Amino acid sequence: MEALILPELLDTRYAVPFSELLKKQEGAFLLDGEGVRRVGGLCFQLLVSAFATAQAMGTSFEIRNISDEMKENLALLGGDFLLKGAGEA
Repeated sequence: MEALILPELLDTRYAVPFSELLKKQEGAFLLDGEGVRRVGGLCFQLLVSAFATAQAMGTSFEIRNISDEMKENLALLGGDFLLKGAGEA
């Protein structure tokens, strides 16, 4: 499975395209956060939704190669639970 490469800015401008990309994911959610420098509220909500969808479907949700900035942003937004199982590619 190929990881969905996340952009530098997960902000409001990226929310709609990100939503469409997540809808196209089949099975597990595998994301690559290496280049992410900022996570905004709307994209955070989409990440939480993808996580919840994966749990409901009994599939996996993983963000690999998470940048330090992404880790900090997720922690500030209360999204530490999204980091569980995160690994290096």
